[in-house]
Amino acid sequence: LAATSISFHYLPLQANRTVPRVLFKMSTTRFVGDSLRFAIIGGRGQGVFAVRRSDRQTGELVLSSPVVGPATLEVELEMSEFSRKVLLGKHIFKVTAFVSQYEF
Repeated sequence: LAATSISFHYLPLQANRTVPRVLFKMSTTRFVGDSLRFAIIGGRGQGVFAVRRSDRQTGELVLSSPVVGPATLEVELEMSEFSRKVLLGKHIFKVTAFVSQYEF
């Protein structure tokens, strides 16, 4: 099934941020199905990011490990909508984080 939407997001970050830290939220204003699934489906920076659900309609991308900069990290997220376990649609979020070499 092709993605219903694809969005690109660019985030500047300081080096060695305290963790865990929420970087990005995914949600839907028009909830069609009966459940949503949030997942990391690719990118560079495995082990640095995690996805968690913050409520019924919202997932969060979380920085789970401090990062020494300078660095460029990429993560691809998917939010899938289901109705009775049938996939209705999916939304892809591509997030690029530019980590500064500075901690301030």
